[in-house]
Amino acid sequence: MEEIGVHELSLRYLARKAGVSEAAPSHHFAGKEGLLAAIAADGFRDLAALRVAIAESDETALSKAYRMMRVYVEFAQRYKGLFELMVGPRIVARDSYPELSTETMKSFRLFASSVEQFALEKQWEERSLALVTHAAWSVEHGLATLILSDRMPQSDKPLSIDQVVEFSISMFLSAVAAGASSLEEVMMHIQGLHGAGKTRRTRR
Repeated sequence: MEEIGVHELSLRYLARKAGVSEAAPSHHFAGKEGLLAAIAADGFRDLAALRVAIAESDETALSKAYRMMRVYVEFAQRYKGLFELMVGPRIVARDSYPELSTETMKSFRLFASSVEQFALEKQWEERSLALVTHAAWSVEHGLATLILSDRMPQSDKPLSIDQVVEFSISMFLSAVAAGASSLEEVMMHIQGLHGAGKTRRTRR
């Protein structure tokens, strides 16, 4: 993955690297996509192992939530080619590979559970937890993909990647810590802006 990238990877290339016959991979995998799905599943298994260690630690809920999000970004930085395969569009029929689906969900549930536990500590209601989790997912995945595409930080800004990652995750978690009432206040203000915009358009 790191040497030639997912698009150039072939069963023939891997057979040569493994020192086996060119026909050997076809005895274990249903074509190239089957092999890629198995590799992606291994990637999610490795990520889940890192997250299990965090979940089983004696750290606070805040620390666990932060580290769960941070380790996702760090994994992407460390294994760029593998990460792109894990989350990218190369594997079209992802649901056709049970192992990949299982390992993906295991990693996600570890992450989601830690974020939800922190949110519950801050008095968020059960009905809001899925939204909180998806917002956290957007932050960690957005950071990872922007970094890997060399789009962050912008060249004219004197920032390091580490600064941006730490600040972004911390800012999200500080919003969770502020509680649902703080979010409701902001959303009411935003809805007011939308309403004002509609009124202006109607008058025109």
